Amino acid sequence: MTRTITITSGKGGVGKTNISVNLALHLATLGYRTCLFDADLGLANINILLGLNPEYNLEDVLLNRRDLQDVIIKNYNGIDIIPGSSGTEQMANLEGDQVDHLIRSFSELDGYDFLLFDTSAGVSKNVISFCLASSEVVLVITPEPTAVTDAYALLKILSLNGFRGTAKVVVNQCKSIPIAKFVYNKFKGTVRKYLPIYVMLLGIVVQDNKVTEAVKTQRALILLYPESNASKCIKNITKHLLENQPEDLEAAGMGSFWTRCLQLIKSPLNLTGSKKEEKGIEPEPSTQDMQKIPPQPVEKAEQKTYPDGYGSATAMEQGIYLLMSELIDNISSVSQELQLIRKAIENGRGSGHSVNGSVDERQEILRPKSITLNIDAFLKRRGNISAESDE
Repeated sequence: MTRTITITSGKGGVGKTNISVNLALHLATLGYRTCLFDADLGLANINILLGLNPEYNLEDVLLNRRDLQDVIIKNYNGIDIIPGSSGTEQMANLEGDQVDHLIRSFSELDGYDFLLFDTSAGVSKNVISFCLASSEVVLVITPEPTAVTDAYALLKILSLNGFRGTAKVVVNQCKSIPIAKFVYNKFKGTVRKYLPIYVMLLGIVVQDNKVTEAVKTQRALILLYPESNASKCIKNITKHLLENQPEDLEAAGMGSFWTRCLQLIKSPLNLTGSKKEEKGIEPEPSTQDMQKIPPQPVEKAEQKTYPDGYGSATAMEQGIYLLMSELIDNISSVSQELQLIRKAIENGRGSGHSVNGSVDERQEILRPKSITLNIDAFLKRRGNISAESDE
């Protein structure tokens, strides 16, 4: 019985392929027969990450009718790898005879304990199809708000197309464990509120400079730095994965898996849904629901109407805008009050004029009095003072 696991993400650059490769390698070290399938049909990454130069790839199976065994990279540190094909549009648009050939070819993969699919990021038809066909889905997110909101969008599309399983979440590139738990809890709470999907925390991977060093040398982290912090996190994720095997795991072979997967690829996706179909489930939440900002600014941001250009602003930008708007309003109010006080004081200095006098009267009071300069009188007075001084 093969556990088919799709490892995916809503946003690119979250470290999904790194997790896929190192997870597969650690499963192999524990004695599990593991195959890693590069399912990024538009831009394959596994061979680049590991410095491999396969002679053939999946394109040759489809277009050149090569045998699958000619394509598989056998026993790379204990795992088998099926390389994808970079920039091959045909992989996303399989014809009938190509589908039949692919299903027959992949029926040979029944001997594995684990078949891991490293998909592209986003909500393409290929990604959704692999997720729906697999027995398990591992969703990689990071503390970056766009990675979290894009992951939610992916789960929303999955739910609209019938997914009712469990999404096992890995929080990657975390500066600390508390931050990772905060991000996961915000994500879990939002999914629970809006979608009929259960999520569970599969593990956390902390930021580690050894990851970057391994990528530069095109070697797997868990082989190059097995005692690094990130490698220990991968081992912990593997442990949790083994402890959480689906109860309803099907005993069907790989032939039926690929039949279902390719049928999904060729079928139209439901990308919008309707309120009736969603049975009262709220539409997509605000991005503020999943971002690290204080609760009250979030509530104000949801009630506030933003001017043109702020509709797609981040929660932080919206919070700053609200704060500035309130500050400007307060300053304007204080300024008006000071002007009224000043007028009242100045009007009070007038001769019997009330504060509530006419506009002309108030202007007359506020107009400064003119001063007449009498030079002759000044010089005469000065001469008299000088004469008195001489005496």
